[in-house]
Amino acid sequence: MPSWVDEIALAIENLGGIASLADIYEEVRRIRPLPHPVNLGASIRGAIERNSSDSAAFSGKDDIFFSVHGIGGGVWGLRAHEKHTPKAVDITAGGNESPQKKRQETYRVLRDTKLSRQIKMLHENKCQICSESIELPNGASYSEAHHIIPLGGEHNGPDVAGNIIVLCPNHHVMLDYGVVQIDVNSIRLHQKHKISSDSIKYHNEEIFNSC
Repeated sequence: MPSWVDEIALAIENLGGIASLADIYEEVRRIRPLPHPVNLGASIRGAIERNSSDSAAFSGKDDIFFSVHGIGGGVWGLRAHEKHTPKAVDITAGGNESPQKKRQETYRVLRDTKLSRQIKMLHENKCQICSESIELPNGASYSEAHHIIPLGGEHNGPDVAGNIIVLCPNHHVMLDYGVVQIDVNSIRLHQKHKISSDSIKYHNEEIFNSC
């Protein structure tokens, strides 16, 4: 018989890679042969937490699951379904082989890249404005997470899910430069990702046409 972990992973896979605990319980009940233990929910939750580095109960061995909304949020996903964002590389052709060097100190706001990846995964890397997604040669899809109220500087926006919108590169640039407004009635929404109306209002009133 498959292990608890195998059946939980299969259940989440069947549910699209991300699912609430309630949905996971029901799917495991469907695929696991009878009889079911009385404490099925506790068994499933415990197995997930022992196999997730997001949990204090992590066994330190197999890191199979991740918490989509943080521990206590009740939504879990499979690590194997996380899409890794390609890294930019330096352009080697041309330029100055001996550029002058100057020391410069800056303050940088550290973004919660894990949160951004999880939100992009919820939206299957599809732009919330135009629904487009870039397909990469390795079969993965690509999108960008945009902080509606920019982090740091004069805006000092929050790094929270409600201030993030998933975009294609074109619409990311458009929002960065205030070229377009955000129309809440036309953007693609997800029941597990609520965009803050305050963030949208801020963009439309403070950033749109002001850059």
